[in-house]
Amino acid sequence: MLRAAGRRPSRPRRPAGLTAREVEVLRLAARGMTNHQIGAELSISSRTVGHHLGHIYDKTGRRTRAGVAVFAMEQRLLP
Repeated sequence: MLRAAGRRPSRPRRPAGLTAREVEVLRLAARGMTNHQIGAELSISSRTVGHHLGHIYDKTGRRTRAGVAVFAMEQRLLP
């Protein structure tokens, strides 16, 4: 309907400028999954998961998995 009116639908806002994929990785990491497990779940390599986590750490200002898990809870990214 918005497109028909000439307006673009707004994208959901994600905290700290995280991409949709970074949010997916963050949610799984916050649940205690390893890089290998996250990679298998998302059909990406564990090395790519590590790169995403590095970006998540930089964007959130957190340096540990526990820190980004707390960030995910604070931002209501977990169900």
